[in-house]
Amino acid sequence: MVATFSVYFDWGGTDGTPGTSTDIDALGPPTLRFKNADDATIDENDKLVIPGAGTKYSFWKHIYLKCDDADSHTMNNFAIYSDGSNSLGTGIDVKVGLQFPTKNSGSSAGYEVAAADEDLVTDHSGISSVATIFNYTSGEATDLDITCSETSNVIDAANETTDYVLMQMEVINTASPGDLTNETGTFSYDEA
Repeated sequence: MVATFSVYFDWGGTDGTPGTSTDIDALGPPTLRFKNADDATIDENDKLVIPGAGTKYSFWKHIYLKCDDADSHTMNNFAIYSDGSNSLGTGIDVKVGLQFPTKNSGSSAGYEVAAADEDLVTDHSGISSVATIFNYTSGEATDLDITCSETSNVIDAANETTDYVLMQMEVINTASPGDLTNETGTFSYDEA
């Protein structure tokens, strides 16, 4: 047998105490929507508006892997990556924080409530730099390594998690209106 994981994101509540943890498998497809609201609803409401100038930011997402069943295995070397191709169109990007605020089976200390039109670097105390998720592709040299704050920096039991991966959509004035193509992010890890 092998270990099993689900992808979750936290939302609502207060800093350090998310109101809801949502398993994205229950939502889609698509399973996650960047929008102008902090919730898990996949619908046509709360659309991002193309700005006349500057940048419009979606509410950020606190995403993480949660172990469903470790099956007597130990997991480490967590990473996330994309297919390397942004098919969202000109003027639209998905940024990922290059720091990973604390999330584990005993703490959500890295959680900060999302708000309208806040920039990850400016407004989230756990994020000091971002990059486009499309810079990261599969393979040890090109994926984005994720930290783990569980004991010994490994996951070896059900309900243990990776730290948070923060993501946010950015829209600038050169974007075109309309529905966007779905993109896929992939998590990977080593299992022993």
